[in-house]
Amino acid sequence: MKTTDFEEEILKEISATEKNKTKKIPLIRPFIDKEELEAVWKVFQSGYLAKGPTAKLFESEFTEYLGIKHASAVSSCTTALHLALVCLGIGPGDEVIVPDFTYPATGHVVFHVGAKPILVDIDLKTFNLDPAKLEDAITENTKSIIVVHLFGYPAEMSTILEIAEKYDLSIIEDAACAIGTLYKGKKAGTFGDIGCFSFHARKLLTTGEGGMLVTDNDEYVKIAHSMKDFGIRIVSNKVYFTHPGFNYRLSDVLAAIGRIQLKKIDKILEKRKEISKVYTELLSDVEGIIPPHIEPHVTHTYQSYVILLDEKFGVNRDKVIELMAQRGIESQIGTYSLHLQPCYKRLNFNPKNLINSSIAFRNSLTLPLFHHMTLDQVEFVANALKNIQKNQ
Repeated sequence: MKTTDFEEEILKEISATEKNKTKKIPLIRPFIDKEELEAVWKVFQSGYLAKGPTAKLFESEFTEYLGIKHASAVSSCTTALHLALVCLGIGPGDEVIVPDFTYPATGHVVFHVGAKPILVDIDLKTFNLDPAKLEDAITENTKSIIVVHLFGYPAEMSTILEIAEKYDLSIIEDAACAIGTLYKGKKAGTFGDIGCFSFHARKLLTTGEGGMLVTDNDEYVKIAHSMKDFGIRIVSNKVYFTHPGFNYRLSDVLAAIGRIQLKKIDKILEKRKEISKVYTELLSDVEGIIPPHIEPHVTHTYQSYVILLDEKFGVNRDKVIELMAQRGIESQIGTYSLHLQPCYKRLNFNPKNLINSSIAFRNSLTLPLFHHMTLDQVEFVANALKNIQKNQ
């Protein structure tokens, strides 16, 4: 494809922006280049800027990558999670188990269908739902478990699947951070009844905003396709609005970016693993810093490189973030402990049952990680963190 003058101007602006970013080390920088720009330009030329053939192609390619039957491209992982609950018929009077340490959207969607989120503690080694705490949270009203594969590390699915089968519970996988993540050789998002992925700018595969719902269930995907598109069903070429649905569709513009990103995904994941390996080598012998834990049967894809600062050494995580920023390094908390957020406090969960989540919320720290990060930048971040930790 020949580059137009318009495209050349855009590329110059992108290049200038990238040069300005070198003055500091950002938390994340999406791996976007000319291929995505060309794909978007083709969509502009096609006239299908909203729902169209490119989104359908993206769905098809996504199912092939995961080895699953169906995919429905949506506007975000949050809308995918909401649709998943709708597909499963979950509503008022039902309870849904949610790990307490996750981005709040995971629990918000349970409120949106009128059900009650039941918050369960995590395993501090993995930051994921602790299967040992699961059965105590199950009641006669429990209908589903939302399993989060946090930061690109898979939850302990074998045990969770056994418990779900024992109590006849459905499983929704929040795989927002986990495209390409493997658990015992199988991709995250394909274990449960429905899997949900995010294409937010901080995710491994990004379209800026966007998401995907995946399933092997023929009926669930029919519901998802209809409900994301205002509840439309087409019969004999006539449009009928059979349910009060939503506008959760992914545009062809964003789907075009997603298709290119999916072609790069193995390259993206490999680079993140390389950078993370260097981080771990540099930080593993530092007192007070606990790098990510890895079990032999999993593949961590490092959507985020998240460490835990050991409270025993008196390290103040928020102060660390402030001091890193003074050195030109952007860092961030891991994620949130839901029971400590105002909109969840009315559920009156006992904080003694959510101790690990609280520790993770206070002490987890996300370090910069992006595709074009250099070895010098990794070493600069690690050394800055070491010096801050030693001097606190």
